[in-house]
Amino acid sequence: MFSLKNVSKSFGKMQVLKPTTVQFRTGESTVLIGPSGCGKSTLLRILVGLIAPDSGTIEFDGTQLTIKNIEKLRQRMGYVIQDGGLFPHLTARQNIGLLASHLGWDKDKVRARVDELAELTRLSVEALDRYPAQLSGGQRQRVGIMRALVLDPAVILLDEPMGALDPLVRFDLQEDLRKIFRTLGKTAIMVTHDMGEAAFFGDRVMMLGEGEIVQEGRLDEMISNPINAYVARFINAQRIPTV
Repeated sequence: MFSLKNVSKSFGKMQVLKPTTVQFRTGESTVLIGPSGCGKSTLLRILVGLIAPDSGTIEFDGTQLTIKNIEKLRQRMGYVIQDGGLFPHLTARQNIGLLASHLGWDKDKVRARVDELAELTRLSVEALDRYPAQLSGGQRQRVGIMRALVLDPAVILLDEPMGALDPLVRFDLQEDLRKIFRTLGKTAIMVTHDMGEAAFFGDRVMMLGEGEIVQEGRLDEMISNPINAYVARFINAQRIPTV
């Protein structure tokens, strides 16, 4: 789905992503983990085209991303951020259907798609006509997920989508989100710093440190055989008993 070759990024004198060559496979759920400032969110934003790399090339589904085609290709990518990132002056339904309406979908088609996604994500019909301030944190996040899925994208990218939720709400949303991924067969790339979440979602886990991928593979293998002291320390700091 994505193929990166020698992609790097710096902000001023700080290199947040060292030259990175990696592939994200179609139909697979990949989780990027690591401490704050390790480069995982920067890598995700480069994939979705919100940040331009300083060097290297990015291919999306066989097509190289460029300034000229990124807007069109981004319509095939769903993007979810923490707390949904919703427009406060629009209802949940309007937030979800915004891009579809912008692209010229007729009102009946937009409404049908929103209703379909509400059933998929288990969001009540009543919540669709409320504004973000009138929704709970879990409901806002479900709306954000629905908005990312409205165009039926080839890939969904999630940047710590459940980081601000309380444990019970987070548990329910994790269960539903994994079911959605599997039901729709989506390629998913998620950023988190939580090892338990990485174990729950990730077919493949990539641990980043100081702007580079330090180790990747199955999480249980990473726990039983950390490649270096950095990986072992990060795992032990979260006190993961078993996977």
